[in-house]
Amino acid sequence: MAPKNRSTNHIADRDTPLIKNSWYVLDWSTDIGPMLKNRMIVNQDLVYFRTKKGTVSVLQNRCAHRCFPLHRSTLHENDTIQCGYHGLTYNTEGKCVQIPSALDLNPSFISIHKYPVVEKSPMVWVWPGDPEKADPKLIPDYGWINEEKWGYGSGFYHVKGNYLAIHENLMDITHFQYLHGAALGTPKHAESKIKVTVKGNTVDNYRINEGEPVPDLHRDATGLKDAPITRHAHSTFISPGFHNAVALFEDKQGTNDGRTEYSPRILHFITPETQYTSLYWWMFARDFAAPNEELDQWYSDITGKVFEEDKDAIEWIEFQWANDDRPNFMENHVPSDKGAVKMRQIVHDLASQEIS
Repeated sequence: MAPKNRSTNHIADRDTPLIKNSWYVLDWSTDIGPMLKNRMIVNQDLVYFRTKKGTVSVLQNRCAHRCFPLHRSTLHENDTIQCGYHGLTYNTEGKCVQIPSALDLNPSFISIHKYPVVEKSPMVWVWPGDPEKADPKLIPDYGWINEEKWGYGSGFYHVKGNYLAIHENLMDITHFQYLHGAALGTPKHAESKIKVTVKGNTVDNYRINEGEPVPDLHRDATGLKDAPITRHAHSTFISPGFHNAVALFEDKQGTNDGRTEYSPRILHFITPETQYTSLYWWMFARDFAAPNEELDQWYSDITGKVFEEDKDAIEWIEFQWANDDRPNFMENHVPSDKGAVKMRQIVHDLASQEIS
């Protein structure tokens, strides 16, 4: 539930403590196999692998004896990890099951943290906070992406910037016209009014454009070319780890065999790695020209270049904050920032609740 008295003055910034009690993407399902991997999530180092039963095990990547990283250790056939320093061995529950230098000693007094994990294809999610609060129902619903009528391009970036900058970039898509040009923008797109709706901890930005063609990215795949359409766009902050973008192109003339609606959607999975670095996965989906693996790859390549522009912008902004010595500098807000400011207020309150 959202706090009843949300402050209008206090908003989260790049220094606000990271939210631990939230689900975050750990990896693509297909990238996790029977080998040790590690990843930093909200300043916590994790070791993970797929067990013989096919489930994913996620543990603290730090031996409880002398802090050796377990991903630099040995994964045995019985799904135990033997530390590569002194040989202490851990099972998938994080319990020590053997101390080679003291085989007559019950090793159960030693353990490492086990993380709640949920596999929801095509992603694997992890909960770095209080395990008692790890409700799988809080993971966003995106099961439709696996239906045959949807095609998608996908990708991943490591971003040298605070995760809130990614969320803010996605909340205000005014930047489409200026950062991405014709690929995603159209001449009047940036000038459209934005309606902001807040429900609990969810913030939705909605804008509508009339009479312009689809952006260049979708001209061929939709077959709409220069046909004038009505373009609806929702940019929605769902949680600290997830942003949902849904668009609708209305072709009232039915240019292609009478079809009047086309829906591109983007799933954004955003995981704070550290205070000032982030992990960012995306899936750029469409309900037109699908299934088509060649087009999926084309969307992966093209949208990858577009999101590279976002990545560059966020890293340039992070560099300015980290290096330009202006201690009294304050950013100014303009009307299109309303949704992003609401999002930052929510994150500020979530962080305050965890600290208190």
